[in-house]
Amino acid sequence: MNKQEIASLACKILGIYIIIQGINVLSSVLFVSIATPKLVAQENLVNIIFSLVYILFGVLLWIFSDKLSGIMVSRGTTSKESAGLAVGDVQRVAFSVLGLYYIGSSLPRLVSTLMSSMRGLPDSFTGFTLRGSMGTITEFTVGLGIFLGSQGLVNFLNSIRIAGLKREDD
Repeated sequence: MNKQEIASLACKILGIYIIIQGINVLSSVLFVSIATPKLVAQENLVNIIFSLVYILFGVLLWIFSDKLSGIMVSRGTTSKESAGLAVGDVQRVAFSVLGLYYIGSSLPRLVSTLMSSMRGLPDSFTGFTLRGSMGTITEFTVGLGIFLGSQGLVNFLNSIRIAGLKREDD
């Protein structure tokens, strides 16, 4: 396996995980709506959309795993390079997948918060909702930063690893 195939496999595994999470949320929403039918239909619709966004993101992650893996690793590699992956390459793929996880985990919650804030609630409640979702916004931002800056993180880890060590100049 080369770097791109490993990255694609990691994206597909992450996609499956997100699909399972979406199915779990959807089943919970449907169970609650059946058990307590007096809930407002609009709230049930928002919760169902929330879980369907999870499933959609997982399916999109599965479908576009090859393209994402091309972004995650350099395109200069060929399939003949199956032997010997560098530690930095594996770290870069791992950071990219971790970033995608945080993006995929926080995106449905952000959409749900935005949908609930657009329902015509008073301004004070909307401000409270947006302030309450700062953790989700931070999670999305960190995930995006990890995904886009994976090479910089690997370089940073390498510089920390060799910091203070004497180098032999031969």
